[in-house]
Amino acid sequence: MNSTSTNDRFSHNRSILALLFIVPPSSIGAISSTVLAPGAIGQGIALGCWIWMLVLPIGWQLFIDRQPLKLRCSSHDGLLVGIILGAMMFGTIFASYWLIGRYWLDIPDIRARVSQMDMNVPLMVFGFGTFQTLINSFIEEYVWRWFVYHHCQILWSKAWAVWISAGFFTLHHIILLAAYCDDWRLVAIGSVAVFIAGGLWARCMKIYKSLLPSYVSHLAADLALQIVSWQILLG
Repeated sequence: MNSTSTNDRFSHNRSILALLFIVPPSSIGAISSTVLAPGAIGQGIALGCWIWMLVLPIGWQLFIDRQPLKLRCSSHDGLLVGIILGAMMFGTIFASYWLIGRYWLDIPDIRARVSQMDMNVPLMVFGFGTFQTLINSFIEEYVWRWFVYHHCQILWSKAWAVWISAGFFTLHHIILLAAYCDDWRLVAIGSVAVFIAGGLWARCMKIYKSLLPSYVSHLAADLALQIVSWQILLG
């Protein structure tokens, strides 16, 4: 076996390990905070998983791959694509809620479940929503598009990596949707929407090799979701 094939096999095995270490914790955190132990314990487990997912990619890049950390600015075209995608997602989320979601959702039940997690205080709702919109949207792009997509394209073609990484991104969202929505139609529609969004954001990363386009559109989508959440939880 020549050195090139040996290096390729080593790189593939390393990427498999990277995905095994980064993909399951998101689902573990989601199911702990919503199903297994809603409340302080579940939130603590979810926080631990979130910190793990935040730290692991940096440590992997520096100490396993032995590569410097790099952040690239996008071209004007990439930024424009991110703004257009964000506007479309923002409008789609709002229209979906006002036309369908508010009639299908069991809002009293959602409020009761959120109350179990001690997350129904207005200050916490606004604070959590602001964090999700500004910071967590970037962290998700950094984890799923910068780290997960990178390792997916080592294992599969770039085209397949776009949708496989989107599938990994969708897994923990399915758990969260199922935890708050008893209507399977909402879970299915929401899961498909997250999968498509994840694919579009991964494709932005593939084309522009920058997190900026996907972050801008992700921020807009999360802002719409948080406004809808505020409406649901606080009236």
